[in-house]
Amino acid sequence: MRRIVFTVLTLSPLAAWGQSGEIPGRDLLTFPVGLTAEAPALGTTAGTGLWNPATALLPDGFHWRLSAAAMNAPSDIAVAAQLFSVAAEWRRTTFGLSVTRASVSNILRTDTDPQSIGNPVPYGTTVISLAAARRLTPNLSVGVAVRERNGSLDDVSRSAVSVDAGVIAEHLTRFDVRIGASSFLLSPGAAASERASWLFGADARVAGPDSVHGVRVGYSLQVAQSLFTEHYLFASARWDDWEVRGGPVQTDIYGGANFRVRLGIVLHYAGYNIGVAREDGVNGLAPTYQFSLSSLLK
Repeated sequence: MRRIVFTVLTLSPLAAWGQSGEIPGRDLLTFPVGLTAEAPALGTTAGTGLWNPATALLPDGFHWRLSAAAMNAPSDIAVAAQLFSVAAEWRRTTFGLSVTRASVSNILRTDTDPQSIGNPVPYGTTVISLAAARRLTPNLSVGVAVRERNGSLDDVSRSAVSVDAGVIAEHLTRFDVRIGASSFLLSPGAAASERASWLFGADARVAGPDSVHGVRVGYSLQVAQSLFTEHYLFASARWDDWEVRGGPVQTDIYGGANFRVRLGIVLHYAGYNIGVAREDGVNGLAPTYQFSLSSLLK
């Protein structure tokens, strides 16, 4: 998938973006930035609210959260991403601010032959999000977010504002079912320049007595308008402070499909969540790695 994306960008970037009017860099957000092998609609480990604003909700008894995440990719992909967020609780509502940046390095500038000329072509996107999340009932949390995304490719730079909403229902039935759903980059006024995603995730505890001693299985679906569809079948197992997650992923994009595996491990300790994840590459590309750290403060 990514080899196709970056080959297309290298061949005719300015012509493609100039004709479509789209904001550059949307494809960089196909990477699960800030997630540790989680379903995006249920990604509470870092609690950034990027993929689902409801995930920014602070747990009871905590008033602040600081989070940071990074994605490292090998030189054959040359993508880097960083995410920083801060959240605070006020009058039973969590308010969060996050900044996400993803970029590609070493896109060579060429003319009529493969020999590069001048400086590499800059290509990247930045998403700034303001989110609010609140627990309506013991089982239901909701969130909304206002985002501005800027994308740049060489001397082309465009921006759009989006408004997203999300919901998480949890502790349902005796299987402790969780269900999450959200939008991402929903911009009705800029539909021609921004591609929205719809996200859904659900999991249930199939073994173990409680949420910190058990095994869960689930399914995640992400549909990005005219871009890709992702299916993720995952499982997780937690015992006290340690949790492991992972499963197979199928992405349908550009008329083809690719399959890969995500794996992650998380340490939950004294208000800290430290996560590391690995995702296989496709078409012979090397794997990518995610790292996240969040701290809950009273």
